[in-house]
Amino acid sequence: EAGGGARLAAAGAVASGASAVLQAAPRRHCRVAAMGLCASKMSDEDRAANERSRQIDAMNARDHDTEQKKIKLLLLGAGESGKTTVLKQMQIIYGKGFAEEELRLQWAPRINENVVAAMKALCDAVEDLELMDQVVNKTEFDSFQSNEAMNGVGLLSPELSLSEIGPVIKVLWNDPGIQAAWEQRSEFQIIESHVKYFEKIDAMSDPEYTPSEEDVLLCRSRTIGIVKTVLEIDKNEFNIFDVGGQRNERRKWIHCFDEVTAVIFVAALSEYDQTLFEDSSQNRMVEAIEIFREHSTSSWFKTSALILFLNKSDLFEHKLGKKPISSVEEWDDYQGPDYVVNPLTDGQAPDAELQLQQQEAFDQGKNYFLKKFLELPDDKQTERSSDVYTHVTCATNTDNVRKIFDVCKDVILKGSLIDSGFYA
Repeated sequence: EAGGGARLAAAGAVASGASAVLQAAPRRHCRVAAMGLCASKMSDEDRAANERSRQIDAMNARDHDTEQKKIKLLLLGAGESGKTTVLKQMQIIYGKGFAEEELRLQWAPRINENVVAAMKALCDAVEDLELMDQVVNKTEFDSFQSNEAMNGVGLLSPELSLSEIGPVIKVLWNDPGIQAAWEQRSEFQIIESHVKYFEKIDAMSDPEYTPSEEDVLLCRSRTIGIVKTVLEIDKNEFNIFDVGGQRNERRKWIHCFDEVTAVIFVAALSEYDQTLFEDSSQNRMVEAIEIFREHSTSSWFKTSALILFLNKSDLFEHKLGKKPISSVEEWDDYQGPDYVVNPLTDGQAPDAELQLQQQEAFDQGKNYFLKKFLELPDDKQTERSSDVYTHVTCATNTDNVRKIFDVCKDVILKGSLIDSGFYA
């Protein structure tokens, strides 16, 4: 009996314990549910803040994707190299071009000032180079130089139009003294391509004259600061940055260096015998080569496509016949053939043999300067030179630029795809 009683007592204790557990369990469950209910009590203000944060994150992600798809193209080069002309060509080829109203109201005054400034530079050079004894039309020369309607740098005032002064400019351009100064143009500062304005001065002097696209391409308009142009090319957004080429503008270049898809560096082949506007002791070609070498080895552009435009090929060929490359002190190591000028007159084409000689002189001259750009000092040896895409250009020739940029476009788009991870 005693053992049986003990077993009954133990069973009762177990049952009592189980009952206690069963009674306690619901109470614990209620407490957990109550805690969850408290946590879910978020104010409307908190929920709105969370939603705003989510929307901002989503918007930032979309903006990042959009920016990644944009192509950032940087135009670099020393002053007067023609890089802004390259940009104008891209606007003509891929943009809307220039409306007639824009040509007449915006570009015509600038072009007229270019014409007058060029003639002013020539007249000043006649005096500086002591060529006055060769001037035949002294009345027109003195009239132009003393004209109070022009300021000191030869810019037109509102009171003076090209239709009034154009005939005087025509007489002066054909004057032996002015032509003598033009032959010595490497000794002073003048835009060589403006010779084309002088050749059509009669048409440009017409009060109703509307500038052509070629006139706009020839127009010198100094780039100050950073100019951004957006063009849609083959359904891709190109953000093109043109920055000033003069020395005092180059410190601003670094602001454009981040995440560049491609760099187009423009150098003028024809400037091998000219000096800088801002430093008459520095040869322009030497300066261009130094700038290119510096930036072609820069860590900023390690993954960017690098494209070199050797520009102004038309002026280069014309100058070769008058100023041999080896006659310039900086290039006295040049050993290529001299360019033989066509002895025929009245626009007659040279014979086939002479044409081959001229082409050989042009090609060897071009290759000589191309090698100068691509060869690097021992302390800057890099594989970069093998990745440089080079083209000889005439930026005022739309067909030439169109064909070349079609090739460059493929290189740039490929680089963009690589950057986006879509091309291995």
